[in-house]
Amino acid sequence: MTSITTINQYLKYGLHVIVTWPGTPLPSLRKFCWTIAMSVLQTYQYGYVISRIESNTLVETLDNLSICMPFCLVFIKLCIIWTHPRILFELLSTMEEECRKYAALDTNNFISKTAQQSFRLTSFMIYIIAVATIFYMFGAIVSQDPNVTSSRSLLLKMDLPFDTSESPIYELVMCLQIIYQATTAYTIAVFNSLLLIVVLHVGCQIDVMCHALREVPYKSKKQLQFFITRHQEIITFADRLEKIFTYMALSQLLSNTLLICCLGYVIVIAIQADDGFVLLIKCVLFYVVICLEIFIYCYAGEYLSTKVIQQQLIVHICSPSKLITDTAYQILWYNLDPNEVRLLILVILRSQKGFTFTFGKFASLSLKSFMAIMKASASYISVLLTMS
Repeated sequence: MTSITTINQYLKYGLHVIVTWPGTPLPSLRKFCWTIAMSVLQTYQYGYVISRIESNTLVETLDNLSICMPFCLVFIKLCIIWTHPRILFELLSTMEEECRKYAALDTNNFISKTAQQSFRLTSFMIYIIAVATIFYMFGAIVSQDPNVTSSRSLLLKMDLPFDTSESPIYELVMCLQIIYQATTAYTIAVFNSLLLIVVLHVGCQIDVMCHALREVPYKSKKQLQFFITRHQEIITFADRLEKIFTYMALSQLLSNTLLICCLGYVIVIAIQADDGFVLLIKCVLFYVVICLEIFIYCYAGEYLSTKVIQQQLIVHICSPSKLITDTAYQILWYNLDPNEVRLLILVILRSQKGFTFTFGKFASLSLKSFMAIMKASASYISVLLTMS
């Protein structure tokens, strides 16, 4: 019988693709190919934007810039995760080991429920980003002028050093761009799913630990030692999560604020224009995915501090740290030895500090952060509309 794990097959395959799963063959060569391909293609993309800033309108410039930034963000995330392979390997191995090791204590099936949630979330992320990518490709193809045959536009605007208007070079470049865009979109879905699944795993293991202690009355010092050791393991796991994702969150925050601003402005102009329907096809779902991305990071920070635990028909809202504090207090501490009570006090004090997820170690991520980002982006859109 195979053990249940919170890491689903979709995520494992995606981590193989971006060369981050332990044991992936030829990691150095594949990372080198990733780096060369993304560096060269982004150079041509930004070269196109820079060379046409003066000739293009503001809408065209922001439209071209908005498709360049997600590729740059993916490349930054890949560099971050490739420079922390040991931490990521420890996270992934710990997740599988904990699911196998503590399955016997999981009488409420928290691990299996979390595994189902991780599968649904990964599937949803892949589907929504795939649909947004298809709509963007369709909008880019439809927006081409059929009367202009001398200079056929590409799916992704690039300033390539050769003529792409002639066949079969044009078709070959278009196929390569489709592969490039589809691979990048899949990588975005993998990163978002990875963060959500790791955060859900933290909450799952806290639930397993606390409910296992609540269901069995305190009888021996071994139970207290298990509680303290397990709490320390969860703290270590949360610290590793913070180390590997904090700078990803910072780059995501900066990039998505600019993207929401650019795409929001383009959508407003497209709504006002008579022929803006094609532009709306390209940008609306793209805008939704960008907002969803930053929401995921903010939700992950909020989840570590406040999560919903549903038991039967009663819903209790409490934080993982408060759940640990309540569990520690419900142990019959007044029947313990003084030395054991002192250890329990340390657990309560540490759990009150809570778990935090920050962007660049500057501030904690939460739903308030998401609202602040959306407000700031709306203000920038208003400035651009006033300038135009």
